[in-house]
Amino acid sequence: MNMQELDEYLKKYNLRELFLKDYFLAKQNPRTYKEFTDNIDLNFVKENKIIIPELNLTPDSSMFLEEDIFNNEELNIHVIKHDRYTPVFNHKHSFFEILYIYSGHCIQNIMGDKITLNEGDLCILSPEAEHSVEVFDDSIVINILVRKSTFDSIFLEILDDENILSSFFTKILYTKNYNNYIIFRTNNSTTVRMSIKHIFIESLERRKYSNKMLNYVLLILFANLLRGEKNTVELPTELRKSNQNLSDILIYIQNNYKTVTLEELSNKFNFTVSHLSRLIKLHTGHNFRKMIQTIKLNKAIKLLVSTDLKICEINKRIGYENTTHFIRTFKKQYGVSPNQYRQNFVNKTN
Repeated sequence: MNMQELDEYLKKYNLRELFLKDYFLAKQNPRTYKEFTDNIDLNFVKENKIIIPELNLTPDSSMFLEEDIFNNEELNIHVIKHDRYTPVFNHKHSFFEILYIYSGHCIQNIMGDKITLNEGDLCILSPEAEHSVEVFDDSIVINILVRKSTFDSIFLEILDDENILSSFFTKILYTKNYNNYIIFRTNNSTTVRMSIKHIFIESLERRKYSNKMLNYVLLILFANLLRGEKNTVELPTELRKSNQNLSDILIYIQNNYKTVTLEELSNKFNFTVSHLSRLIKLHTGHNFRKMIQTIKLNKAIKLLVSTDLKICEINKRIGYENTTHFIRTFKKQYGVSPNQYRQNFVNKTN
């Protein structure tokens, strides 16, 4: 699929959208509404998973889980076009969602904040942020859905500079207090738009190495968002100083996880060791030792599935001095040894 074919694909109404548009128009008149609802093909509605809250045609839960969307596939990223004329309903996800306004505009209601997004705008929603989307015209909205674990194991290693995106994602992954969304007004940036197009095409075609390609193109998208000098960024509330300090601490830990100690952190950020320990526990739910272990094991998994390095080499790269201790810790966390984990991944991929 080339770029022109993608434009045509996105503009064309699919069967769900045609049904929803007819329903929307029928609602404008009591007589046509009754006639429409009396003749609804419920089998078609159920087969196409069409959501109409006012007719009690809704999911069993307002929470959409990863298994609902990714179907246990290996892909970390799933891309869809938002169905135009979908009735407004509040929902949330267990994964990240990126909304990009390809053309026209839409209205987002996020945790009570009503926001108008225009062509070229991009909004990143955190997991479990309750929201709704309104698109009742020919506007085109693209949804990029990303597993939460993907940021922990892949993207944070790249987004390790002290910038607004790394702060946003780090807080969500490691703390209980964070912003629900971040908005980039890109002034219809052509580089951002091209990245979105490449992501959509790659997700649609599902060719060999699609997972790697999607990861890389999403990183390019993030880089373009951060590089864009004309971009303006909006957060739901300004970060308080204490939260900003926490972001700096978390990013420092991410960058120095192999050797960092509580004493080193306390000296760098001018806290006592006991206060810093309580601060990390309060905001992340984990003590310092557990947090370092989580980061190391996530790095180990990435090396296990993406390289042929021996276990002893992986052990050194992630900062464990004792291979036996590393293997024991890994098995306690995941139920299998590092070698078994790698073999299971190879078998599943094949």
